[in-house]
Amino acid sequence: MHDLASYVKQELVTRLQKTRFALQMDESTDVTGLTILLVIVRYPYESSFEEDMLMCSPLPTNTTGEEILNRMNIYFEENNLSWNDCINICTDGVKAMTSKTAGAVSRLKNKAPNCSSSHCILHRQALAMKQMPSNLKLVMDEAVKEDYGSKHKTLLFHTELRWLSRGKTLTRLFELRAELQMFLSADTSFNLKDRLYDRTWLSRLSFMAYIFQKLNALNLSLQGKQTIVFQAYNKITAFKRKLDFWIIWVGKREIESFTSLSEFVSENDSEMFQDDVFEEFVQYLTSMRASLKSIFPKNRIQK
Repeated sequence: MHDLASYVKQELVTRLQKTRFALQMDESTDVTGLTILLVIVRYPYESSFEEDMLMCSPLPTNTTGEEILNRMNIYFEENNLSWNDCINICTDGVKAMTSKTAGAVSRLKNKAPNCSSSHCILHRQALAMKQMPSNLKLVMDEAVKEDYGSKHKTLLFHTELRWLSRGKTLTRLFELRAELQMFLSADTSFNLKDRLYDRTWLSRLSFMAYIFQKLNALNLSLQGKQTIVFQAYNKITAFKRKLDFWIIWVGKREIESFTSLSEFVSENDSEMFQDDVFEEFVQYLTSMRASLKSIFPKNRIQK
């Protein structure tokens, strides 16, 4: 196993010594609380682009840009890699990475004169979805905080690090609402018990379940080894245009395209849904559109 791992590493290093490459850096925390620096490298090889894990290194609890630079610099020196061949560094925008004076990116740029920097497109997309009206946020928080499962077979639960995974939680909860009502009828300790009979609350849940399904689909479409920035930008642009249409449709209460919401409204008295509920939906969609336009400006890459 050690021989195989050594061979794979040496093959990667040999390739990088002969070409230019881009780096994706992220600091994450494992199940034991240990902070880890992960670095993915993307480079051209033969007739396609390749993505590989370049390094994985533990970091001190108080991560700094200087420490990140030191770990990467040691790796480059040990493997005879040139910073002149690094043409881009992509991060998630946290302070340790992007601070103008002490961040890892600014320090790395001093060593890599040909390097530009960019903010991860997936991370920016997720940030754009977080601004929502208080009532919708309340539904979101209440829907994902309980640890009940059945099997749809399973209610799926999120972590704060995977914001968009909440979409699956919302969808499962909405689809299983009738089963949960029966299952929890004798249980007085479940906080969502009363909410499952509240049609206004359920209408908000059905709306967010649909929206987050679309966001999850967009998120997945932006990933993959052969995905390039132009494709990702085109998909973000198309999604912003879709938001424009959604805002108009919801504002007119024309919700046939919103499958879960449309079905729920048709099953209940459509007159009972107050205008302010639909105004919340329009407000959230409008806020999302504004956030996307702000987060994805025309000048997307920092030189």
